[in-house]
Amino acid sequence: MSLPVGYFPCTQDPPSGANVARMIDEIVEQAQVCEASGFEGFFFTEHHQQEDGYLPAPVLMSGLVGMKTERIRVGTCVLLAPLYHPIRLAEDIAVIDQATKGRMVVAMGIGYQPPDFDAFGVPISERARRTEESIDILRQAWSGEPFSYPSRYHTIENVRVTPTAYQQTGPPIWFAGWSPPGLERAGTMADGWIADPVQSLPVIKEFTQGYRKAAETHGRKPFVCLMRDCVIGDSYEECVAKSDPTMITHRFYFEYGAYVQDEYLADIEKPGDLSFEVAAKNRLIAGSPEECLDQLQMWQQEIQPDYLMLRMRQPGGPSHEENLRDIRLFGEKVIPRL
Repeated sequence: MSLPVGYFPCTQDPPSGANVARMIDEIVEQAQVCEASGFEGFFFTEHHQQEDGYLPAPVLMSGLVGMKTERIRVGTCVLLAPLYHPIRLAEDIAVIDQATKGRMVVAMGIGYQPPDFDAFGVPISERARRTEESIDILRQAWSGEPFSYPSRYHTIENVRVTPTAYQQTGPPIWFAGWSPPGLERAGTMADGWIADPVQSLPVIKEFTQGYRKAAETHGRKPFVCLMRDCVIGDSYEECVAKSDPTMITHRFYFEYGAYVQDEYLADIEKPGDLSFEVAAKNRLIAGSPEECLDQLQMWQQEIQPDYLMLRMRQPGGPSHEENLRDIRLFGEKVIPRL
């Protein structure tokens, strides 16, 4: 069986968000091209109060794209669970699951940016417990049976969510957690775990072992979603030439402490020291289709993921047209050989 591949679009329109309507049209076209090119899923992230028009509604966007496609799975990656009333969330997701005939996936996390929480008046200190509650409540809500829940944050007494989800037990719930408590939470409660998209192979390998151990301890079948940034072109030299948008993103991650120290960062003291060549070492998927395939096969051997999710466009580029070309190139030259 080939490795299923999902796509993670850019949902930002810097600098001011003046072209959000056009961006949404482009995202829909990207999803349709992904579907035609052999991708298996299309997923949306979430942040709030950003000046660049960052799309803040991953559930809504999942439904929109779901109605513009026929086969590809749609979902969130990741939805900020603490910001939602879980009953409303259960209803919205169930409707999309029905409308897409069972193509909805719910990937969630606890969040980390204070402005996201400020927008809804939710204390960031409650994020973990709210998320744990949300997972419990969603699963009970999708049963279609009346239920009560002893929530710390909501009143849920003799509630019945209708319609039920199209998928018999509800959409799968994947969890993004990149700390020991997060890995434990994913292994204890979720149907799958999303690997940190920016860390190198040695770090992800350690995280994966921790997650699988937690899942097996709690009697859950591990499911690993490997998430990576990808720069693909006809040659490695072409990728280097168009790597600036990806490196702006990764230098931002480095500057704000998202990178876990590893052997590749030994000589990197400031963001400007981080070159594409360094970032591409066991971190990015980068190069010609053959080079991307070799790297992914290495990841498959070392990590044995159950799912792959790729991001090919950053806020700074490439252009929409080049992005579509990259999707088609990956779909034609790499996906059939995974």
